[in-house]
Amino acid sequence: MSPAVAELRLRRPLLRVLGTLRPLSAGYRMRPATLVALLVLAAVAFVLLVVAAPLGSRGSTLPYVLAFVVAAAIALPYPVLTFGAATWYACGAGHPMLSIVDGEVRGRLRGVWADEVAAADPTDPSWWDLRLPAGALTGVRVERDRPGSPILVLDLPPEAAAALLADEDTGKLAEHWRDRVGSPAAWQVGLYAGRLRRERQLRTLLAALGVQGGAPA
Repeated sequence: MSPAVAELRLRRPLLRVLGTLRPLSAGYRMRPATLVALLVLAAVAFVLLVVAAPLGSRGSTLPYVLAFVVAAAIALPYPVLTFGAATWYACGAGHPMLSIVDGEVRGRLRGVWADEVAAADPTDPSWWDLRLPAGALTGVRVERDRPGSPILVLDLPPEAAAALLADEDTGKLAEHWRDRVGSPAAWQVGLYAGRLRRERQLRTLLAALGVQGGAPA
């Protein structure tokens, strides 16, 4: 990939599998009945651990281990599956969410949910929530002390920032990032790439943005 062209898309096979197993639509909210069922499962897991305590007090750790394994098998799969699937779709379901091509920055804040994947088309201008020349950015920053770091933060001209905040589809996400990092345009590079690839991915994006040495000045 040349320094003039860079893109950010989620390439994590495990999350892809979780997203396939657990399709989530836009606006997903856990149903009250599902929450109750999860609480019941958690209670069952807790009871198993309590029941194992007298057995473990006899000097053997095996009952504790078995109880923990059974409890985890009961209580964890659904939340882990749902969280992984939500991450997959919120980060674009494998489609580009940030692209720098020939000096133009194109960014998308909105996720790509299960009911939107079939119609996803990054070549459609409406795909992008943000388009502007890289030279129009007022700053490029990297946040490293937050979940999902490194986070690439683009400081926008006032009119571009206001447009993201005012748009019905991007407003909540833009407000979230503005409150967290001081700009409505930010991407969690640490979520999109694994531990061994995230710094290389970040350097590629920074180089395409014209940041000298692949690091913000």
